[in-house]
Amino acid sequence: MNLQKLQVFLSLVETRKMTQTAKLLGLSTPTVSFHIKSLEEDYGVKLFRTNAGGYRLTDVGEMLHHYAKQLSQVNQALVKSVEDYKNGENGSINLGASGVPAQLFMPELIHQLAERYPRIKVSLDVQTAPEIERRLLLQELDCGLLMETGKKEEELMYEPITSDKIVLAFSRSHPFASAPSFEKVDLKEQILLVHRLSSSTGHFSESWLREQKLQMEMIQLDSVSTIIKMLSYGKAVALISKKLIENEDHLAYIEFENKELERQIYFVYHRNLWMGAPFRHFQELVEELKKGG
Repeated sequence: MNLQKLQVFLSLVETRKMTQTAKLLGLSTPTVSFHIKSLEEDYGVKLFRTNAGGYRLTDVGEMLHHYAKQLSQVNQALVKSVEDYKNGENGSINLGASGVPAQLFMPELIHQLAERYPRIKVSLDVQTAPEIERRLLLQELDCGLLMETGKKEEELMYEPITSDKIVLAFSRSHPFASAPSFEKVDLKEQILLVHRLSSSTGHFSESWLREQKLQMEMIQLDSVSTIIKMLSYGKAVALISKKLIENEDHLAYIEFENKELERQIYFVYHRNLWMGAPFRHFQELVEELKKGG
């Protein structure tokens, strides 16, 4: 597909108006009309229907739009890669991570990457696992470390690194600290701290509470470090990653028998990603991390 036709088509889908598309792209309205007609002639189909609301896609137009967006994303990734090299061997790598692996692994991995490639620009986006997956699908990020969400996207590669458990954590000054097992504690009167429900930890926690038929006062927090700090006051409990708190001397925890609360942490990237030297080195660092447990 001609790239200019592609851009005109995608813009018209967004604006639904010829005049707005022309203004957005710096073209004349007849030029926009010409490109759309030319595209319809190329494929021998009608891509738009018009009504009072402007231009709307036909069924076949919807199909073309699906693939046109992918072509546009690949083209943007290509342009970005070329620009990185044109700007003088600096390059860049855009990393993503959900909360737990971001705290557990990213500081050391980024440090090692920067030592090997001191001139590249490294960025890290910390979001919920579903949001990082979404950005990886759009190739806005090169790769990420994610806690499993219960589903996998076909266009992404998932390489397991290690496993983690959700445990019930609390301060060593909390009454639960003397309880030998989960069966010996009463959660009904407790305040429960959870990572936001849109996160993988929040999702697993919500599912577990539903299965246990527990009604608890719940506080959602965006930061796992804030959860750990609040636990130290001894007034609340939390469903949280075991790996995050097992070395916190002021905290204790109880493990569950439920295997569903054990999750994988994955190294994730797009199947069609171009793998430059910084990416390959980062992948090697992750593999070393995996071997080291």
